[in-house]
Amino acid sequence: MPEDKQCTGTQSPMRWQSALCLVLYVFATQALAFNTIGSGFGSKWDNPQFGTGAVVTWSFMSPSVPLSSNPALASWSGTNSLGTGNADDIRAKIDAVHGAGAFHAAVRRALATWSAAANVQFVEVADSGAAMAGATTPDIRIGAFHFAVGDFAGGAGFGPPGDDLNFPDALAGDLALNDRNRFVVATGADGTPLPTDNGIYLNDVEGLVLHEIGHTLGLAHSTVASSVMCGYVSPAFDGSACDYQHVNHELDTDDIAGIQSIYGAAAVASNHQVPLPAWALVMLASALGGLIFARVGSRSMRG
Repeated sequence: MPEDKQCTGTQSPMRWQSALCLVLYVFATQALAFNTIGSGFGSKWDNPQFGTGAVVTWSFMSPSVPLSSNPALASWSGTNSLGTGNADDIRAKIDAVHGAGAFHAAVRRALATWSAAANVQFVEVADSGAAMAGATTPDIRIGAFHFAVGDFAGGAGFGPPGDDLNFPDALAGDLALNDRNRFVVATGADGTPLPTDNGIYLNDVEGLVLHEIGHTLGLAHSTVASSVMCGYVSPAFDGSACDYQHVNHELDTDDIAGIQSIYGAAAVASNHQVPLPAWALVMLASALGGLIFARVGSRSMRG
């Protein structure tokens, strides 16, 4: 499969990216579509021009929405179980263990990590209610479905369209978790071993979503073992060197270089203030002088 090697580290931004994770062990399937605008590789939301910022809308898919007939989802089944309260509801299980809102908070932290590194803002909105891969808005939609029997992947994230202004695609930006799998919110510091059950590492919601959001923003896998986006890169890198056994909530320099190559550096609020005109400074000085005099006089009177 072709790879787009860019000068920003070993990140490979690309048109389509579906990451399949086995307890954070990531295998990617890649289908590239070449558009004149958006270049096919390293596509981005909001504006096809690289290095510009973006405002990305996102939602949790409405409960029980079905899968569309998109071929990429042919091996999946079921309806979205996030928020349904049924036996497959990952959010309900997480919140039962870690407290109400814990699942939502983990997702929000993952989004915040990317927006802190690059000029991309996330805005949570109401879901469209359409099937997965059945609507072009919101940009990123998060749900949970049954992956194929025997597929132990933790999740899959699909990258943005080549140019969502002119070539929208309903699968673009959709992110699904495998509700056949087991999840946890890892509370340890980066580098802390992930929780296990009978020797099997559990899927950390924040770390997994952080990785998948990278794909939905247009990043492919990295060959840097410590990076959030580390994973299978065909044909030279099988992902076995990636560290999937420890908490990884912090972006590596390679992750940052990759995301900034698409959206630019994070916007920094300016501290610059427009200088006051001379007449305003005179009035301000006079007012302050009167205030100081009044306060000193008040003290002396109480003395």
